[in-house]
Amino acid sequence: MDFSKLSRSEWLGLAASALLVISVLFLPWFGLSDDTPSRATPDGDGFLCGPDEFSCTGFETFPILRWLLLAAAAAPWILAWIVVRGNKLSWPPGEMTMVVGFTAFVLIAYNGIIDPPGSGNQEIGITKEIGYYLALLSALGIAVAGIGRAMEVNKSAPRKAPGTV
Repeated sequence: MDFSKLSRSEWLGLAASALLVISVLFLPWFGLSDDTPSRATPDGDGFLCGPDEFSCTGFETFPILRWLLLAAAAAPWILAWIVVRGNKLSWPPGEMTMVVGFTAFVLIAYNGIIDPPGSGNQEIGITKEIGYYLALLSALGIAVAGIGRAMEVNKSAPRKAPGTV
């Protein structure tokens, strides 16, 4: 294994994936303002993250997305493993990492902007915290790392347009 084969784009992807894991597992994504009197319902239903919890991580908030984001964080590590071992692929290395990064970015953006968590009383006073923005940034970093690696591989021979001979 030759770690000198790793370029800046792979190191960027590895750092972005580590940041994604940290933001999903440990940093707060959503917070609730505690000045809403209607939040304190008898059954505790007014709290997004559980009774009397005013912030929650991405792991606590999304039961399915949490696993997809952790799988997306594995993509740069898989790319680095392929590059270090020198495996040949039928596609330029980095393209799948790019697709995974953009997919994670779209999923995070959708679940935070278009369809934020909670319903009814839970939606009152939701704010996005630092973990949400770091997750968006790290997903974009994974995509950029994939683009960088794919461009490094295709530097010598430009691709032909589809359908040309």
